[in-house]
Amino acid sequence: MSNANNNISSLYAPITDEAIIAIAKDTFGSDCCVQHISLLKGGLFNTTYFFETEAPVGKWVLRLAPQDLEHLYSFEKQMMAVEPYIYNLLQAENIPSSHVIRYDDSGRLIARPYLLIEFIDSIQLNDPSITPEEYTRLKEELGRYTRQIHGITSDRFGWPQRDGTVRGYTSWSRMLMELSAEVAERCRAYQVFEEKVLNEFTSIFSANCELFDEIKVPSLVHNDLWDPNVLVRRDEDGELHIAALIDADRAVYADREYEFILYENHASFMKGYGYELSMDLRPRARRTAYQMMLSFLCTFVYEVQLVLPESVVWCKQDALHQLKAFQEIWSEAAMEE
Repeated sequence: MSNANNNISSLYAPITDEAIIAIAKDTFGSDCCVQHISLLKGGLFNTTYFFETEAPVGKWVLRLAPQDLEHLYSFEKQMMAVEPYIYNLLQAENIPSSHVIRYDDSGRLIARPYLLIEFIDSIQLNDPSITPEEYTRLKEELGRYTRQIHGITSDRFGWPQRDGTVRGYTSWSRMLMELSAEVAERCRAYQVFEEKVLNEFTSIFSANCELFDEIKVPSLVHNDLWDPNVLVRRDEDGELHIAALIDADRAVYADREYEFILYENHASFMKGYGYELSMDLRPRARRTAYQMMLSFLCTFVYEVQLVLPESVVWCKQDALHQLKAFQEIWSEAAMEE
């Protein structure tokens, strides 16, 4: 087995090889032979293993949910349970994604929920072997798939549940107010930001309902669609294509532009998506508010959940920057009106 990640996160906790073998035999049968187990590096929220088997011959990824629930946001506590449902939605639209073999939260074999996924022989979209020309074409392909994801809609804004319901609201502003209030509550409890800053943060959503309620359609948003979560592989002709969009556990029904925290008018991505984002003041203000939401949320994650001081510094700086940017854009919009 490889060495564990060097971190002091309360969420991350390796398990024994014997426990992994027990899961494999319980899933594939007592004759299953586990050949190789390695602890994968990179993830800090879940604890992730790769292993190979005979009978059946296969390669698999085992992801274990966090061991500590105390410091999680409410939506994070059900993320793994919802993930198989999200992949079913994507695959029904011919969007390549992870193939789940098993989700188990019974506690029968190990105390934590776990997800067993078929391994995809691939590389990540940020792999240095990908040429600039290939990267441009893959980004365009990603834009097309993202447009398809956003075409999956609901009648409520909020978090999908494993039974297909949505925990949320019929208005986008109510969803944002709930999330910002929880983020502020967590940050307040651990003194991540000053009280004045947290009050300014939450008031942006509570005082500007009409801005956010211009969004009427709850679209499925992947919500974590950065390059490491896009797997690519070569076809028979040696051309790279997207093999899977992974880690969809943070998916949410939202304004489709909630996704564009990452891809604001990225030329090749937007070409695949089909249109560029409006740079008018009101849509710009919403997207700035979404970036601010993510930065406030993640500052707590880095400070308390994952304990990564360097990430806390830049994330907190970005949160304050986006707060100021929203205030400036919204002030300009008010002057125009």
